[in-house]
Amino acid sequence: MNYTQIAISAVEALIQNGPTIVEDITALLKPLKEGREPTAEEWDFARQQLDTANAAVQAG
Repeated sequence: MNYTQIAISAVEALIQNGPTIVEDITALLKPLKEGREPTAEEWDFARQQLDTANAAVQAG
């Protein structure tokens, strides 16, 4: 696989996972807007979701 194919695969994976990534960031912004730190559960959820999205991007 050449660089162009890798780049195209990565961009496609980011586009497909973009809504999940935005949802996770939004979930973490909510407690900050409320003037509190995210709970352990909120952090765990965000990490899990982002790890899943990252794995999909890496897999191309």
